[in-house]
Amino acid sequence: MFVIDKASDAHRRAERVSYPFEAMSIGDSILIEEFRRAESARVAAIQFAKRRNGAYKFSLRKTREGWRIFRIA
Repeated sequence: MFVIDKASDAHRRAERVSYPFEAMSIGDSILIEEFRRAESARVAAIQFAKRRNGAYKFSLRKTREGWRIFRIA
């Protein structure tokens, strides 16, 4: 399970899914330590956005801790 790092203090409950994309607000991110899993999550984020007609956008970034997927729109 992944922990969402909130950009604000608002707390929402996420559904039980592989990745909590729907619960993420703009500016939120999830940390993934392994590159292979991060690539899998990136593809899942693209598919998630497509199913919602582009209402969501994500960005994958390398950090010191691992890889972060940010919600950017």
